Amino acid sequence: MSFEKSFVQGIEFRSHFDAQFSLDTDACMLLEATFEKTNDQAMQEPFFSIRQQVCAHAKVFADQKEVKPFAYQCLADCHVFLEACIKHEVVQKKYMTLTVGDVTFKDTRLFNTTRNTLQNAITTGISTQDVPQFHVWLTLADMTVIDFSINRYLNASDIDAKPHAARQSPTIWRPDCKRDINYLPVLVDDDFLYRLQKPLQ
Repeated sequence: MSFEKSFVQGIEFRSHFDAQFSLDTDACMLLEATFEKTNDQAMQEPFFSIRQQVCAHAKVFADQKEVKPFAYQCLADCHVFLEACIKHEVVQKKYMTLTVGDVTFKDTRLFNTTRNTLQNAITTGISTQDVPQFHVWLTLADMTVIDFSINRYLNASDIDAKPHAARQSPTIWRPDCKRDINYLPVLVDDDFLYRLQKPLQ
């Protein structure tokens, strides 16, 4: 399944937690076509300039941040960066979104994230002492992924012997990348952190 299709399914999955949000089949197909188009236009304006600006801010954010690894630090980092970018008008709301899902490394899933995993997390909450069951990153409208912590995760694990990029550096990934790392969106929801803090009744 393409990254764009998984991303749209992740947007649609939000309706399970937000009664005022819904997408029908036609809307999903339209969104998928839109994201395929923006992906194809990633090297054109305005996508190129916006991506360059956001990535530069992400590098500064990562360089200034203390490294205090804990489970789900990915969620905290992405939430803080997204809120700051919107507040300071680096991007418009919905140009960059919080994305929750799984990451594969050399075709091995690192977190085994499913829709049930996320439903359980929202219902029961999570702990920073837990073994992570999902990963969080930011996705731009041109389908570029900005990930603040996957390199730290790989460096701290026994998954791969060779060191990855600098611990502080954000990973910038695109669907057409030929890399060991790939992203599998499950939920696209800027309010994910708030949902975890207030379990469903």
